[in-house]
Amino acid sequence: MRRRRHTLRNEQGVALILAIMVLLCLTGLVLSYLSVSALEPQISRNLSDGTRLRYLAEAGIERGYNLLTKTGDWNTVLGGATVGAPWVALAGLTNAAITAATNGGTFSVTVRNDNGAADTPFTGLSNTTVPPMDSSPTAESNGVLIMRSTATFNGATKTLEVVVRRTLLPSFPGAVNTPGRQDDTYINTTAFTFDGRDYACTLPGNGCDTASNWTTTANPMKYGQATQPGTQSNVSTAYETNAENAYNSIAKQNNVMGKSQTNGAFTSGVNTVASDASLNPTAMDNFINLVASNPATNVLQSTQACPMVLTGSTSGLTNTPTLTNGCGTNATLNLGSRDDPKLVFFRGDLDPTSNFTGLALNSGIKGAGILVIQDGDMKNFGTLEWDGLVIVSGSYTGLGLMNSSTTTIRGAAVAYEAQAGEASGFFELYLGTVTSASIRSSKQDVDMVQLMRSMHSITNWREV
Repeated sequence: MRRRRHTLRNEQGVALILAIMVLLCLTGLVLSYLSVSALEPQISRNLSDGTRLRYLAEAGIERGYNLLTKTGDWNTVLGGATVGAPWVALAGLTNAAITAATNGGTFSVTVRNDNGAADTPFTGLSNTTVPPMDSSPTAESNGVLIMRSTATFNGATKTLEVVVRRTLLPSFPGAVNTPGRQDDTYINTTAFTFDGRDYACTLPGNGCDTASNWTTTANPMKYGQATQPGTQSNVSTAYETNAENAYNSIAKQNNVMGKSQTNGAFTSGVNTVASDASLNPTAMDNFINLVASNPATNVLQSTQACPMVLTGSTSGLTNTPTLTNGCGTNATLNLGSRDDPKLVFFRGDLDPTSNFTGLALNSGIKGAGILVIQDGDMKNFGTLEWDGLVIVSGSYTGLGLMNSSTTTIRGAAVAYEAQAGEASGFFELYLGTVTSASIRSSKQDVDMVQLMRSMHSITNWREV
């Protein structure tokens, strides 16, 4: 039987059509690939530019921060600000460039005060906080500014804003300050000088290590010793009278000197042992809390079981003494210098018996900046020379200058007792039969402390 032949009709062009479709698909894929490949350099460039802008803006923040930390009065950078135009350019930081960078972009840094309700979510301050927000674009009083850095590169911009905080020092109305809820002073020597006149030294290098190179200035005087107004509850005596009773001889009275509470002139004796409300328990509590909470503060813990001891040089003075506690700690501690002052913060234990020494100093030690001991006594058994502030603060605490010790403090000393019911026989300020004790007021050294970088911080930031 013969098979029939089957012929395909009208299908001869199918292969061609399929080939063209495949070719078109491949062409589309190639074009898509080429298009994406062409975009890759642009994407990479945009990413690179964005990264550069961020670095530029952060460089502006750092430059502005450095400038603010070195500016004593922040009101000077707010000149010309208004409610409608609050931003003020920082000197030298308009269209600034990173050093040695060529065509690397620029940044401009401006600041303004925190005087608007809209700033509260950013700064955390309001009319009811401590400290409160400011109320004027030109009057800075709470140690808070808002800083903005705008970076520009290849026609694009990026802006960062941060909150800059300064831990403001309280007022120190005396060379020696005993502003606590209890103020018991004991002086068993005449080898001391508490001097509220202002002292300064401008010699380079180590010239200011020599005490005789510190001379009086025309700056306003402070009291020889300042305490707070009111009556000490455990003895029913005015704080001022209680402090004055420690100067129970003419020889002792001759060694406390400073501003007269009668006429403001220079005097010696109990007329320069005065009450002053500018430094009080609330001010001290707020200040110590701010310092302790500052991210730059390294708190060194001293306990009753493991009390901290600093041991210096036996042949002179060193600002890198050895720190020990009898429980394994053995380290070198940098106490700073006038060129590089430090914040040194010791926290002790609450000891209602008042027998705990939170920090003992032995041999030859010097330093500069702020030395804080919270809760517990600080006792100097050796030689201490300090430029800046020495603050003993908290509960059951005291500043002890012990027998045969030598102490020199230029700036201010504070012995603040937070408890009103400490047992009798313990003292906020104790001078034994010292070799010598000299505490002199120095605006130069107090200003040095205020400008320390560790007294500043950046707390919040945002991109705008």
